[in-house]
Amino acid sequence: MMIGKICTDIGSSGRRPHRVFRRLFVLVASVAPFVTAIPAFAQQGKPPAPTGVRWEDDSIRFGDSVRIEPKIRVQADIPLWNNQEPIDDHFDWGSRRIGVNGELFDRVQFQVERALQDDDDDDTAWRDVYADVRINRALQVRGGRFKLPFSMERNTSRDELDFLQRATAVRAISPTRDTGVMVHGRVANRVVEYEVGVFQHADGLEVVDDPNAWSALGTALAGRVIVSPIRNNDDGPTRDLQFGAALVRNTVPEGPNGVVGRSFDGERFFDRFNVNGQRTRLGLEGLWRGRRVTLKGEWLQMTDQRLLQSVTAEDLSDLIIRGYYVTGVVRVFGESGRNGQAVDLAARFDRMTLGSGNSSDEPFTNPRADHIAPLAKDTWTFGGNWQLHRWIRIQGNLIREALVDPLGVRDLSSEPVLTAIMRLQFAL
Repeated sequence: MMIGKICTDIGSSGRRPHRVFRRLFVLVASVAPFVTAIPAFAQQGKPPAPTGVRWEDDSIRFGDSVRIEPKIRVQADIPLWNNQEPIDDHFDWGSRRIGVNGELFDRVQFQVERALQDDDDDDTAWRDVYADVRINRALQVRGGRFKLPFSMERNTSRDELDFLQRATAVRAISPTRDTGVMVHGRVANRVVEYEVGVFQHADGLEVVDDPNAWSALGTALAGRVIVSPIRNNDDGPTRDLQFGAALVRNTVPEGPNGVVGRSFDGERFFDRFNVNGQRTRLGLEGLWRGRRVTLKGEWLQMTDQRLLQSVTAEDLSDLIIRGYYVTGVVRVFGESGRNGQAVDLAARFDRMTLGSGNSSDEPFTNPRADHIAPLAKDTWTFGGNWQLHRWIRIQGNLIREALVDPLGVRDLSSEPVLTAIMRLQFAL
């Protein structure tokens, strides 16, 4: 109940949560004691369960019923070179977080995490604060504050990324965390994984009059399905193979509430547009992992309605932002997994484009234009990851960024931006 109270407090922006969230939180809290109280009958010949308090697998265990795992992440970034800006500061914090994960009676998992600095797009220092109740393998219920089920790379922890930053489109298009309730599980002999949730806000904005079809459920509806025909196969050339699709739908209130396109150093290459109406995100993802080679990628699209946003108070064509990335990783030293030393070489190409639904009329750069002149950003990232210990990793990235104006209507520099940076990471 304490976790639920914290989630309610940090998730409400000056307003009480929707009634549905209070009811669902009460439901989760009511179900948890019953599922955790299911008796465990010892089988004949089975060794006795461990007792007492002990340290095992980076966690504190109380018998075989309670596991508490402390979480600490410290990332220190060292800029090495930039071909357009002088390197004045040779040290920066990439991320600093503390938290705790845990499990109770093999039925309830929980996580509480807080950032010691602003290292993401969230509007609060609290990151993940949730409880997850497992009814069975096919049905789990999660309530609290956590990441929406959208984008494979967004749902990958920062300390496990192949590069220092997520792809440009992932950072701009994919939502981060919100307060909500989600059901998820694995079906069809664990081949299909699903996640469906309702969330309180619309990209951090409180929407009072929500005209969408799900207003009785919540402000945002999100869902993701992943199909894994091959999982953990150590005998064949393909160890893992998975495909996924995701959808997020919500309403965005009128105002400059569009997303922002940012370069690696945080500079904006396009600013917020005035939007009003439905926001729809679509995502497709794929991953193939061999013995020493991994290939993965995503395609993302976000469509924003612009109702009554012209200078004459008429509807404008939808604002459309698309992006994709393709990543290749080669393990040149070490075995799979994170327990031993390993060295990976990685390369990624990602592109994000800005445009509108109307592409036939004369294009303009004015944010109130019906046909917005297209703009794209192409990024090549080359990296190396050295896992010295399961807690310690050194990363290095060389990033090449270039803006592309297909119609030549903007005054853009033709010289790409080259950046070299190194990161030291400790993650428990």
